[in-house]
Amino acid sequence: MESYKRILLQFSAFLPFLLLFRVISTCLLSDKPTILITNFCISKSVCMWMGLAQGLQIVCLLAAGLVLSNPVNRESADQLLVSAECIECRYSVQLLESQWGEDTKEKCLADLVAFVCETFNIERPFICQMIGTNYEAEAVYVLSQILLDPKDICALLLSDCGTFFDPLVATWNQTIPPNKPPLNPKKPVQAGKPTLRVLHISDPHIDMDYQIGSEAQCDEHFTLCCRPLNDTNEAIRDQPIKEPAGKWGTTGICDAPYWMVDNLLQQIAQRHKDIDYVIVTGDFESHAIWDYARDTHQRMIRNVSQLIKSHFPDKQIYFALGNHEGVPLDSFAPSFTPEEFHMDWLYGTVADEWKPYIPADQDKTIRFNGCYMVKPWPGFRIISLNNGLGDSLNLFLFINQTDPDGTMSWLSDQLLDAEKAGDKVHIVAHIPPGTAEALEGWSLNYYKLAIRFENTIAAHIMAHVHSEEFYVIYEDPEDFNSRPVDVVFSAPCMTPYSRYNPTYRIYTIDGKYDGSTYQVIDFEEWIMNLTVANQPPYDPTVEQLYPSILKEYGFTANLPSEWSNMINQSVLCMRRTNFIFLG
Repeated sequence: MESYKRILLQFSAFLPFLLLFRVISTCLLSDKPTILITNFCISKSVCMWMGLAQGLQIVCLLAAGLVLSNPVNRESADQLLVSAECIECRYSVQLLESQWGEDTKEKCLADLVAFVCETFNIERPFICQMIGTNYEAEAVYVLSQILLDPKDICALLLSDCGTFFDPLVATWNQTIPPNKPPLNPKKPVQAGKPTLRVLHISDPHIDMDYQIGSEAQCDEHFTLCCRPLNDTNEAIRDQPIKEPAGKWGTTGICDAPYWMVDNLLQQIAQRHKDIDYVIVTGDFESHAIWDYARDTHQRMIRNVSQLIKSHFPDKQIYFALGNHEGVPLDSFAPSFTPEEFHMDWLYGTVADEWKPYIPADQDKTIRFNGCYMVKPWPGFRIISLNNGLGDSLNLFLFINQTDPDGTMSWLSDQLLDAEKAGDKVHIVAHIPPGTAEALEGWSLNYYKLAIRFENTIAAHIMAHVHSEEFYVIYEDPEDFNSRPVDVVFSAPCMTPYSRYNPTYRIYTIDGKYDGSTYQVIDFEEWIMNLTVANQPPYDPTVEQLYPSILKEYGFTANLPSEWSNMINQSVLCMRRTNFIFLG
């Protein structure tokens, strides 16, 4: 649901403009509001469009735009659009462009986003207004860069009016280093060898406005509950509480209270003193995306980073950026954008805050693109990859998604260097490649590198989706019966958002010795049962969800072939998306 709403909001800032161009010629010929497709029309103009006939009302037909945002439904969307000739479309666009002033454009965008948000009940009106303001500068800039010619717009709207470059399905080719070494497939790790215990925590999504006793079932009107409902509509704001928010958090569409995360970290540190190091894969901020601001994000990053450090003072901690670290949400501007969008504020903050764990020679890299590489000890490397630069909801990538800020080239270079040195690598990132929120082109190139460097990469450790998922990489992307190369592990979340109990994972990894594979041997998971924790005596003690994924699924070893076999044997747990198969 969260992903759907985010897509809805971001496309509402993009596609309605294109649709307006499609219908403007019809509107220009009418002396009153035009009713298109449905009986819905705007009786008052959303905004006055750049000196067009005074009082002209333009219908913003977002419904067709939302269909267009799904490639599967493009044919249906074409049927919804009012019939018009290609030349009409181009003429209308040229007319609009000739009178489109910058100030008016920016003002109109915020109004349009707010209007769409309210009309389709995406959020309450006061939140819609804040969302529109958050995205206007970014969306206006992106539109100005990608829609430079009338034929670009009309090609998107009309199937027989040129070709439009669709960034969501576009691909680009990363240069893959040649001379792949002879295959050394993953094998079961020999029993009795030293092992490592690695804590993985992700997606705390801390809500500093969490309020015990507030409404936990507000999803009829809001996308985040368990906090004061600062709605201007008293009828909504003053409704009786249906379900009060619990002391330790509430499963549903509520984020984590700060004290719950603090308590959970304290329990982890006390219970698992054998942890060797910690992995944190981002998303510190709550889901109150309408309220995002750079300064509050910086404070949250510092606060949460220091909180984790305080509970594991003698452990190495390796962080990765999440998509919610962006302001607005999913926004990671590449360096080709104007300076006002640059990410110095974020990358500089994490570089300073995570400095104790990052080598000095990586400082320049993390300040440039949010990535870094560490060598915990000889023979082993951890790569923290900022794949917000491959996020399908990062509007800046609509301009140019080809290797933004060289992240994929940097990853390739790091893997090649590790291969030459005979080192093993763990890649730590937030968004699993191949999922809906990873651009197709980015995912394709990531998997090419994963296949090329399968002898070097010992683990892909990610999160983001909140649930427990895994993704099998196959040698032939068109044949899931081909050889399974590797597995991307996606761990669950600490936030109770999405109706999950707060969870953390501990990996058992082939340990530190000469010839170690550093493969993931097994993993276990622990949860804070909020149903129990929120009842007297309000004890939030964690409990083990399962002690071994191998025992849970009946695997003989944690190998790609085992995960692939489970997919082949379970129709209910299979989804094919390009290079990945989800279990």
